Amino acid sequence: MLKKLNIKNLLPGDIILVGYNDRDSREIQQRTNSKFSHSMLYWYGSVIHASDIVITENPSRMLFEENEGVCILRLKDDYWNPYRISAIIDYARTFVGTFYDRKALIAMRDGKKVMPKENRQMCARFVAECYDYVCLDLVKNYEICTPEEILNSTILNRISNPLLEATQEDVDMAASFDVTKVQFKAIKEFLISLKKQFPHEDIVSLNQVEQFIEKDPSNSDCVLNLLKQTEYFNLWKIEKEHNPYLYDVVSFKNKWKDCAKDQALSVIRDSKRIIKEKKRDINVYKLKILEIGDIVYYHDMITLRENIIETANERIDVAEQVLMGLGIVKIKFPWCL
Repeated sequence: MLKKLNIKNLLPGDIILVGYNDRDSREIQQRTNSKFSHSMLYWYGSVIHASDIVITENPSRMLFEENEGVCILRLKDDYWNPYRISAIIDYARTFVGTFYDRKALIAMRDGKKVMPKENRQMCARFVAECYDYVCLDLVKNYEICTPEEILNSTILNRISNPLLEATQEDVDMAASFDVTKVQFKAIKEFLISLKKQFPHEDIVSLNQVEQFIEKDPSNSDCVLNLLKQTEYFNLWKIEKEHNPYLYDVVSFKNKWKDCAKDQALSVIRDSKRIIKEKKRDINVYKLKILEIGDIVYYHDMITLRENIIETANERIDVAEQVLMGLGIVKIKFPWCL
């Protein structure tokens, strides 16, 4: 029987440890004397983790085999506060696109601890570094750590009931089209192309791309052209094309039936979070135009986020109509969306 994350039992900033069944994971578990081989950060509607590159994924699409271990860890009450959690996640987002250190992974698989290469990440290091950013020491040395060391952290509590049985609807959703995989491919292709174009620059994340442009705005047109050779600027269109039920009330109800209420609330929460993030990004780019220069790259980034906001508002409108049909008018969400 497949399992899924008990998302209703999760809070922002929670750490998810997983023990997968693939060869690398089993060897890491054996060498580190642990049930777990991978670490992730949870944020409303998404998890952020270092896979092949640092990416965000929809946790609702994650399914686990019966014998794959999953553990949820949360900061103890003395350390948990919303501002600290927001800072952790904001810092984590700056690593999106950063490549995984395969050599360090191989060393860990062989029972050795090796300092990851500068500008590279590993799953446990990524999680521990994000907590270190807000002066929380999960482990003795975040640069060289394992999921087992995170599990044994003295400032974390283990949360019960991390998994639920997956329904057929969950299985179907996990197997359906996932725009984050297209995003993952686009970012990876872009960073590889950028490395070929600028071989002396070690740019391994989208945040470093921004820094590269700030350092020399004359490179912005070349960077933009490389990015436009991928699907990056079309992701919002692709998502809309493959998930038409999110933009039509009748289709939404037909797809989710008895789960329509929960799904509508989830859509509103996630879409509001996206809008908040993209509005903040727009303000940052407007400031860069004033401080760095009126370059096309910044304007295109603003337009992209405006398109994302527009589609997010469309999803909210549909979800709210679904809830109104169920007699739900007022909706309250937690402090962080």
